Amino acid sequence: MSPAQVYATICAAVGIILLLGWIYVTTDNLRSNKLLAKSVWLFVLPGLAIWMLPDAMFQFPLSMWVLILVEECLKAVAASTERSRIDRFWLITLFGIWELMLAKPMWGLAHSQMLSDWNQLQLAGLVAAGIVAALMHAVTASIYAFHFERRLFAALLVSWIVHTAFNESVDLFGVSLSTSLLQIFVLLVLLAALWPNRFRVGATQERET
Repeated sequence: MSPAQVYATICAAVGIILLLGWIYVTTDNLRSNKLLAKSVWLFVLPGLAIWMLPDAMFQFPLSMWVLILVEECLKAVAASTERSRIDRFWLITLFGIWELMLAKPMWGLAHSQMLSDWNQLQLAGLVAAGIVAALMHAVTASIYAFHFERRLFAALLVSWIVHTAFNESVDLFGVSLSTSLLQIFVLLVLLAALWPNRFRVGATQERET
């Protein structure tokens, strides 16, 4: 297989593993299947629509910042459809999983020429960067779910800042395995800091009054 095909295959496989893990963790949640189905309408289909737009539409200053805002608006809309905080978290984390499982492989195959000379270590760093992106979306999911109550605009703004800072750090430091491992550590610390003590894995039946 070509480097692009290897990258696409690994990203898709890791994404599938994460999706299976998501299904396992949310097994006791009565809304698990509905959250999964809803994520297809809220994330996958709009993402495919954006992907099909011509590249010329994104050739303007700060276009990446605008695209990030569009992604965060999709997550804000998703957050507004769920009353339970833990359900909001699990729903929005699917954004990162779908991105890793679908968007990253599609990007890799579309840029096969660019990746043709990449070695195994470079590809490992690129795959790790995709995993980091999925983790970053989990961090923003915790912002929408557990903070700012129903002040979605504030949650959207903070998530946009976090998301933009993450993307800018990738542009600044580049894609490498060591950089990705450092980013994973930072994001895990941030996720732990944002996670409320009263929520635990498996507490999926909690509902807001």
